[in-house]
Amino acid sequence: MPVSPRLPAGFAVEAMQPADVDAVLVVQAQAYAGLDLLEDAGFFLNRIELSPRTCWIARGDGGLLGYLVSYPWTLGEPPQLNVPLRALPAGAHSWFVHDCAVAPAAAGQGVGRALVSAGLRCARTSGLACATLVSLGPARSYWVALGFEPVATDAGLLDGYGSDACYMRRLLSAER
Repeated sequence: MPVSPRLPAGFAVEAMQPADVDAVLVVQAQAYAGLDLLEDAGFFLNRIELSPRTCWIARGDGGLLGYLVSYPWTLGEPPQLNVPLRALPAGAHSWFVHDCAVAPAAAGQGVGRALVSAGLRCARTSGLACATLVSLGPARSYWVALGFEPVATDAGLLDGYGSDACYMRRLLSAER
């Protein structure tokens, strides 16, 4: 069932299912070609199991166009890449966007924005105070355009994300 009736024509945002993981891995490899940041199937299955209502895919007539993996998390402490979690933190105040990727063939069609919009709606209705993420250098301007701002953090917390990684935050409390 689509999450939003206001999507651009041609695709729908749906909850990510374990059966989608193989296609997610293909999109991930395409989106991050040349980068050493790929996460394995076990990572995606772990996040779907822990937070099934905050992991989404965008599906079009041609198959999977993009995905978003997110979950409630501790503000200021981004999780390590490709590491399974035993549980989500109790009392989390932040919606953490762990990964949002769009297949290169679907770039510019509003897929990423639709995925993030679905997540922001869910985060607000869950009562979370803000959204956070770690942006890779080339994507920083994209996230700024979506209302995220760089926030100072201990550089050691971003180990593994790449040398140009930036911790970012968007407040949600004043939004409707």
